[in-house]
Amino acid sequence: MRGISVTHFGETESFIEVPSGAWVFESNGITPDHNRWAGVSFMLGGPQTRRDLSETRILIEDPAEYGLDNPHTIVSITLTFDRTLEFRLGDTTTDGRHHYGQITGFPQLFLIADTWGEVVSRLAKEPPYPKYYVIRDPKSIEEFNLFPTTDDPDSDPAQLSFTKKNGEWVVTDYLVSADPHPVDVSKWEKILPLLSRPEGMKIHRHKVEDRDYTEWGIGDNSLSIEMRFRGVSESGTNYVDGVLLIIGDKSEEGDYYYALNSQEGSMQPVLLLPAQWVDTLSGLYDEIPYANR
Repeated sequence: MRGISVTHFGETESFIEVPSGAWVFESNGITPDHNRWAGVSFMLGGPQTRRDLSETRILIEDPAEYGLDNPHTIVSITLTFDRTLEFRLGDTTTDGRHHYGQITGFPQLFLIADTWGEVVSRLAKEPPYPKYYVIRDPKSIEEFNLFPTTDDPDSDPAQLSFTKKNGEWVVTDYLVSADPHPVDVSKWEKILPLLSRPEGMKIHRHKVEDRDYTEWGIGDNSLSIEMRFRGVSESGTNYVDGVLLIIGDKSEEGDYYYALNSQEGSMQPVLLLPAQWVDTLSGLYDEIPYANR
């Protein structure tokens, strides 16, 4: 496989394999979330299908009978040598365990496992973006932390922490004191939208197989930026999650910083974060927006 495109009720998302072997969103080159993407290419390479071997109907005579005249999900798989394979998913069978399906160009009726159809259709209706790329509602942000560059990450207490207490934001400079202070609301309201997502980020390298990021100035002693936010699990449970970005050197042009998302994964990509975004947030350590100061 070289490419995957999924259309579900008019929403389309496409993925391609880049020369390094990584799979990325075709529209922006972002690597999908590792936990969501793991196993997807395997599933698409060998879906749980079986033909309807009924003696009375081997070929599809009326696509509308199975919801295949207007399929809710179309999966197009690009193969080597410019070959394409397209699955069309129609109605659910009466037992609820399969979808009626058809491979474009072939008249046979297939039964495709419902779990396969749900996982595939979700790629379009809920694209598997990594947490650091998802746009957050600023109101969902609960905490923002800055960990400055340090010579001794194990013992250095330096940390600037902005937290929401009873709906009001306070800031604590742990290098000075553990006591929080109110923030200047007018200044903080200009910062808060930046925590939704570093707009304009790019991928510099999709795979670093040896997980050695020192080439880009990324290590345990690097500046780190953390956003923590409220979320709701698939089961409806509320929780607090977060994104920790480890900042490295500036790019040669000076308009980006190399960075790494600390989330666990087999091979994390090297990110490019806009320099203005990083400089604005890291600059809060030098000019802490205290209220009434």
